Amino acid sequence: MGEFVFNDIIRSDKGEYFLKTGNSTYQNRIISSFFRNGTLIDSQYESYDPAASDESLLNSTRRFHEEKKAEVQSLLGLAEKLKDSDQATTKNILGLAFLRRGMFDEAINEFEEAIVLDPDNSAIYNNLGKAYIGVDKIEDATRVLEQAAEISPNFADIHNNLGYAYLKQEFCKKAVEHFEKAVELNSYYAEAFYNLALALVLNAHKREDFNLSVNCYTKVMDNMEKAFRINPNYRNEHFERGEEFLRQKDYQQAFHEFEKGGRGVLKPDDLSFIIDFYLRIMHSDGKNLKSSIIWKHIRQLEEMLKKYPNYADLYNHLGVAYVIMSKYVNSKAMQQFNKALNINPDFEKAKRNKRLAEYDNKGIQLLFDAILK
Repeated sequence: MGEFVFNDIIRSDKGEYFLKTGNSTYQNRIISSFFRNGTLIDSQYESYDPAASDESLLNSTRRFHEEKKAEVQSLLGLAEKLKDSDQATTKNILGLAFLRRGMFDEAINEFEEAIVLDPDNSAIYNNLGKAYIGVDKIEDATRVLEQAAEISPNFADIHNNLGYAYLKQEFCKKAVEHFEKAVELNSYYAEAFYNLALALVLNAHKREDFNLSVNCYTKVMDNMEKAFRINPNYRNEHFERGEEFLRQKDYQQAFHEFEKGGRGVLKPDDLSFIIDFYLRIMHSDGKNLKSSIIWKHIRQLEEMLKKYPNYADLYNHLGVAYVIMSKYVNSKAMQQFNKALNINPDFEKAKRNKRLAEYDNKGIQLLFDAILK
């Protein structure tokens, strides 16, 4: 079986990216890798049938490469199209899309502009903090995450990210405090439990706080077990090696292994479909949408809410989805009234209903614009 590779350079006003897509005969996967300055920042794949012909595999590899290239170019194009937007929500969504792909400089630009437009929005500060961490601007990350915590002291994600920023600076006691706050606010937060264990190990190595280092093994394993119960992906070969080093009180090596084990761990649920949906809405200006796309999004959110019934953000996203569906339904209603009037221009009931629908449409459009523009 042949091996096929496609390469492309993708340029933006922040620099150049390199996209490489090829098939792995060992893994039976087509892998698309996204690089910046020689560093891998994102990788996606799809599996293929090992019995596929060379021609079929060549076509599949080319298609996958073109899809990934089009996704990045579409995102860059959308950011250019909306660069003059005066809505923080738009900037934040674009920033999240860039952040998800590891395009940190572009994400930072969008989040910084969003904060100017909405300086009291803690979620945007939180997102900016994550983007700063991505480019190793840890002091900047700490500053904006502290601002976020002041605005929303009961937001678990903010405390987890702020704890991680302190951990990167080896401020173990502060890191522990914020990780503990995160799991206090969200007892199902696997990542925060894992990070709390990491901070305890690093503290034992750095000897920053004696009280935290007492019964280190027991404390670390207790938090690790909590992380495993929520997300079993944290239990891997790096954890096994890290635990052995921890038993030997080789805290430095234990920390390195645990840190490796936490990288790239798959989260139990991927919420990226929400960002993809909003990008599609913004790209189309809410026009030419199919009801099947909106209903699929609504069903996905409802399924997530069955798992996380106390997740306020999901209810908000579901409300937005219903607003978008209302806009779609209203548009369909207007089309039917117009058809009725084309057949019978003197149809008074259709005229009245059209006026009512137009009145409703103005309110829906105002709400739609406020949410997504």
